[in-house]
Amino acid sequence: MIIRKVLQKGFSTLYNLKQFRHQEIPQNVSVDREFGDTILSNGIRVCTEFWPSDLAHITIYIKCGSRNETEATSGTAHFLEHLHFKGTGKRSRDRLECDVENFGGQLNAYTSRENTSYTINAQKNKAENAVEILGDMLTNSIYAKSDVERERHTIYRELFETRKMQFETLIEISHRSAYKNHQMSLPILGKIQNMYSITRDMISEYHQNNYYGENLIICGVGNIQQEQLCEYVTKYFSKVHKKKQQLKKEVPVNFQNEVFLMQSELTEDINVGLFYQGPEWTDPHYYHFLILQRLLGDKPSNFLEAAIFEQSTLNSFQKLLLDYPEITTQKAVYTPYKDTALFGNYFVVNPNQLDSCIEVSKKIFEEYGEKVSSEELQRSKRRLFIELCQHETGNDISQAIANQLLYFDRRVYRQEIAQNLANVTELDIQNCVKNWILGKQPSLTIWGNIDPVLKKYKFDASQIGTH
Repeated sequence: MIIRKVLQKGFSTLYNLKQFRHQEIPQNVSVDREFGDTILSNGIRVCTEFWPSDLAHITIYIKCGSRNETEATSGTAHFLEHLHFKGTGKRSRDRLECDVENFGGQLNAYTSRENTSYTINAQKNKAENAVEILGDMLTNSIYAKSDVERERHTIYRELFETRKMQFETLIEISHRSAYKNHQMSLPILGKIQNMYSITRDMISEYHQNNYYGENLIICGVGNIQQEQLCEYVTKYFSKVHKKKQQLKKEVPVNFQNEVFLMQSELTEDINVGLFYQGPEWTDPHYYHFLILQRLLGDKPSNFLEAAIFEQSTLNSFQKLLLDYPEITTQKAVYTPYKDTALFGNYFVVNPNQLDSCIEVSKKIFEEYGEKVSSEELQRSKRRLFIELCQHETGNDISQAIANQLLYFDRRVYRQEIAQNLANVTELDIQNCVKNWILGKQPSLTIWGNIDPVLKKYKFDASQIGTH
């Protein structure tokens, strides 16, 4: 009991740091750092945010990902990312790894739907080394056929292992359902059946079509000046050219309220995604949905966590979910893109109790459409303020800058973000729920032990797929 009271007091302090008035923001998000932004002659955008530090964080963002693939080429973006670590015209794979380690650097990369990223964290006096290595990787990689063949097995195993990550797998399948017959439906890591049909020529063509000047943002944060980074990028990315031809016009994205089921032997439960179309990055309602996501929150994962939050910090949805013990997991999801977004809830539930997920989701949105309490709204804002204040690592800041340049075409400082959040009212949230959710049919995805679901409900064979 004593431990419980101490934990309750601690968490109550965390989420009640200050009772902010409407339109008031924390003082410590009001500090903006020096920001530089330059577009080089070959179209590459170079930006920096400086602060005194022993480290410099250099990141390359390319405006392409799985969304730039087709059904036949699905997986090439991720495959290309892997091959950029396998050797260049001047470095073998082992030499590349040693060169990064020798100056104390850390090299990482990822692929997503709309961008690909490569990052090196280095000592401030090794920033040029970091840019040189990234330039070598992205402009001089040889994509040897032997490496292509070896990576097939590595990537296949990676895809197979990611199937065990239930939340991530459900989100991927939900994209397949909500964006059916569009590139947005393609999995980020690629279709597993493509891993042995992707060729070196496909990979090389993807690089040629997407890794051009206007598609590159090179961001340096920490102890690096704008003039320095521009000099290094000009020197080591000279092979990058502007796009040579007009790109094909993208097919407009169309959110679909499909029902899609997929069997899995990995769990006795079902993973359920109930998702609506949400506002994209640049939509005026973007900030409203950030708050709505925090209003929904995540269900406490165990009795101890529920007890910690019992007194006053559980929101309406979490209190409602306590009446549904059959729903063992719930997470609010908001994933915005340049022209659409996936918004809603992820659930894990017994396969015989799918109705509970649909019922509780309907209840909470109807409630928020009628009333949003001032206390819950302010608590959600404070949580977002805390998240803003915690974005202090070089990787966090460079990621934020890149997303802002990609989607807003400018740096959006924390003060502006906090002010936009602070300006949101209870009525704003109610109107968002009414306009975006109530009366709309969600996309429903069910993955897991679907046999009991198929016995209970009638589904068309076209609604049942394979992973």
